Amino acid sequence: MSFAELDLDFTIEQAISDLGFESPTPIQEQAIPIALDGSDLLATAPTGTGKTIAFCAPAVQHILDRDEQSTTAPKVLILAPSRELARQIFNVVQQLTQHTRITSQLIIGGTPYGMQQQQLSETCDVLVATPGRLVELDEKQWLDLSDVSYFVIDEADRMLDMGFVDAINRIAKELPKEHQTLMFSATLEGEKMGRFASALLDDDTQQLRLGESARTVPTQIRQIAYRVDDDTHKEAVLKHLLTQERVKQAVVFVANREHVDVWVQRIRNMGFMCDGLHGEMKQGDRSEHLKQMKRGRLQILVATDVASRGIDLPEINTVINLRLARKADSYIHRAGRASREGAPGECYSLIDINDLPMIEKIQRFMQANIKFGRIEGLEPKTKTRSLSNKKKKKKTTAKK
Repeated sequence: MSFAELDLDFTIEQAISDLGFESPTPIQEQAIPIALDGSDLLATAPTGTGKTIAFCAPAVQHILDRDEQSTTAPKVLILAPSRELARQIFNVVQQLTQHTRITSQLIIGGTPYGMQQQQLSETCDVLVATPGRLVELDEKQWLDLSDVSYFVIDEADRMLDMGFVDAINRIAKELPKEHQTLMFSATLEGEKMGRFASALLDDDTQQLRLGESARTVPTQIRQIAYRVDDDTHKEAVLKHLLTQERVKQAVVFVANREHVDVWVQRIRNMGFMCDGLHGEMKQGDRSEHLKQMKRGRLQILVATDVASRGIDLPEINTVINLRLARKADSYIHRAGRASREGAPGECYSLIDINDLPMIEKIQRFMQANIKFGRIEGLEPKTKTRSLSNKKKKKKTTAKK
């Protein structure tokens, strides 16, 4: 199938062609017709499958079909959980509307309120925003959502994890009664997610479940864990992995912002161009570091989980966990950063005694084992049985 078969305006087709895409991905092929038909949609798809175009292209078509003059009240509202993902979506919207007169605005935290008040006083067809900042602007009565007829919630599961449900429900109440809602998520697990979705979607909502299970890492990503004794040992293994020829760019995940600063310096001392990314960093600094990665001026990004979703850095083919995520599904999203659109990648986890319980939990969640590797000359000096082996030993002893 080609994009020409999806009933999109020629200006959108041209913009997609300018981006270098010739044919739609499965999520685009299936979601775009549903969105164009005006139905509510609940879709799950893995990271890197092209879901941004799957909801942005119909959004642009929706505005073209309305064929109305631009006002300060947007016709399309797209919510994303993080500043980085919102900026990525905004960039796609701008690319898709380059051959039209459609206007768009980006509203995220870290930007002065006065500047955003000015933005909201200008014409806007598509508003891309993070929910927290949008609620703050609504409280100041600067926001007019009375004309929104196409509403998108991206990374809905992440919204739930970050505590944005109340903010989104508040925003949804500001919309006209008649509007179309599209919700995209990596997973639909759990009762809370079910309640979140049902509160916002029609009874006749169409559902799409595409790609591999949200409980698995894509098969093109090789997963290997290495046992380490302490931070000194961890640093030596990390240096070995980063010097492998196949590494283009890498994201190194740590536990908190303090660890970001520590490991950025250690990696710089190894001779790599490296910078950090965490949630409390100024927006200008975060954007600059991502820009430097995209331009190839940085090789390594040390990050907290703020970077595990929604960052489009196609040259990254390596993810290294210096500390495992505290949630099993977060491990999967971290690992997904190592591959874009089916390209091969590696996800390495450096496991000390503190992370052993978590890797057991991750393996149970995925219902799959993570292979432990060995690097000659960098083997751990301490021998630690896995938790599952300890449990087996206890059972055997009990039988005796």
